[in-house]
Amino acid sequence: MTDDAELIRDPEFHRLLVRRARWRWGFSGFLIAAYLLYGVLGVYLPEAYAAPVIGSLPLGMVIGLSIIVLTIALSIWYVSIATRLEAEETLEQGRHR
Repeated sequence: MTDDAELIRDPEFHRLLVRRARWRWGFSGFLIAAYLLYGVLGVYLPEAYAAPVIGSLPLGMVIGLSIIVLTIALSIWYVSIATRLEAEETLEQGRHR
C-alpha cells in the first residue's frame, strides 16, 4: 500500500483528479444554468408557468420536477463516470508496474 504523501505527488493521481474535475464542473455548470433559466423564465413568464399541462399540474411544476429528475440522473451518471475513470487509472498503473 502506498503512503499518502507518495500518492499526492503521483502524476497519475493528479491526472485522475483533473479528469474527474472536468466532468464535475461540466455537470455543475449545466445544472446551475438549468436552475437559473428556470428561475428567470418564472419571473418573466409567470402566466406560462401557471398554465395547466398535465391535468391541473402547472407547467412550472412539471419543469421544476424535470430539473430535479435531471439532477438525480446526472449525479448517477457522474458517479459511474468517476468510477470508470478510477478503474481505468488503476488498470494503467498496474500495467506500468
